[in-house]
Amino acid sequence: MKLLVIWYGLYQAVHVGVNALYLLNSNFTLFPPPLDGWSLQAAQFLNGLAVVGLLNALVALLFVYGYFRKARWYGWLGTVTLSVSLCLLAVFTYGTFASGAWIGNTFAYLSLYVPLVPVALLFIALSAFAARASLED
Repeated sequence: MKLLVIWYGLYQAVHVGVNALYLLNSNFTLFPPPLDGWSLQAAQFLNGLAVVGLLNALVALLFVYGYFRKARWYGWLGTVTLSVSLCLLAVFTYGTFASGAWIGNTFAYLSLYVPLVPVALLFIALSAFAARASLED
C-alpha cells in the first residue's frame, strides 16, 4: 500500500500545480476543447471542478503526510479524498463527454485514466483495510 500512497501523493502534487495554473490562466489546459470551443456553461463547470480538485488535492497531500506519520486520522481522511478524487473523475468525464470534447480527442481524454489506475487500487485497498479494522473494533 505504501507505493500506492506515494503514487497518490505525486499525482495530487501534480494536480495542485495543474489546477492552480488552470485557475490562474484560463488559456492553460491539458485537454483539448470541443471542435466549436468551450461554451460559457462548460467553462464555468470546469472552473468549479478545478476549484474542488485543487482543494481535494491539498487535503490528499495531508492524507499522505498522515499516512507516513501513522496519524490516527489518515484512514478516514484517505477514504474521503480518494472518494472525492474518483467522483471528480466521473463528473469531469461526464462534462467533457457531454460537451463533445471527446470527438477527435478520444486518446487525450482516455490518457487521463492511466495514472488513475493506482489511485483506484489504493481506494480499494484502503477501503478493505478500513472495513477490516472496523470489524476488529
